[in-house]
Amino acid sequence: MSISLLYNSSASFVSQSLERATSNTGRHSQRLSTGVKINSASDDAAGLGLSKKLSAQVSSSDMAKNNAQTGVNLLQTAESDLAQIGEYLQRLRDLSVQSSNGVYSDSERASLDAEFTQLKSEIVRTSVSSSFSDQKLLGSLTTNITLQIGTNNNAEDKFDITLHRGFGTAFLAAHGVETVTDARLSMDALDAAISANSFERSSIGAMVNRLSSLISRTDSRQDNLSAAASKIVDADMAVESAGLTKGQILRQSSVALLQQANQTSGETALTLLRQ
Repeated sequence: MSISLLYNSSASFVSQSLERATSNTGRHSQRLSTGVKINSASDDAAGLGLSKKLSAQVSSSDMAKNNAQTGVNLLQTAESDLAQIGEYLQRLRDLSVQSSNGVYSDSERASLDAEFTQLKSEIVRTSVSSSFSDQKLLGSLTTNITLQIGTNNNAEDKFDITLHRGFGTAFLAAHGVETVTDARLSMDALDAAISANSFERSSIGAMVNRLSSLISRTDSRQDNLSAAASKIVDADMAVESAGLTKGQILRQSSVALLQQANQTSGETALTLLRQ
């Protein structure tokens, strides 16, 4: 084996090992300090791209879930107002039944009709004032609202809400209880209005159940997406700790061996010169 002062192959090999050990130690230290194993694109370019895409889907799904929950709150607001209107309608029907009785005088029916008229006005006020934020809910015969409940711009990721007031202007304008005839006509009209009100509340309940189910599915999807992203990006602390310990041992041993390799080459050359 030749002896050279200008090139020490042993020292060069150990030096390369030292560089690798130092680089690995730094990488493991960075992962342990940040908690992620992809701190730059060079760590895993494909994994970085996929993890960012998954993270974007998680974030968008969270917003879509919020949209669905807002829709639930909106529907519950409308249902509460419809429940109040339903109570008014029931009271109107009670007045109609009462006024249909032949024992009441005209003046007594006029008193019943005054309450009837006030309740109709309150129904209109409740309907017109029914709102969620700036969105009117029951002010018109039909109100259409579209929710964005998914992350894509397609029909499957949208949810259409249709709200019905449950009574028409003809009923409000034409019916009263001032006469027996009017009272009996009002009974029939109120039966239809009460039925429409109950049906609308049932429809709202079905929509709330559907949105609640969708929110539950979105939560499950988010969990799966987050787990997938975590598998790609998050550092395994046990693995990184073991790697750091290994790197530190290799670095320390390489430093010692490099010093020994440099000393051995020089000492061998000096020994030859002294002979």
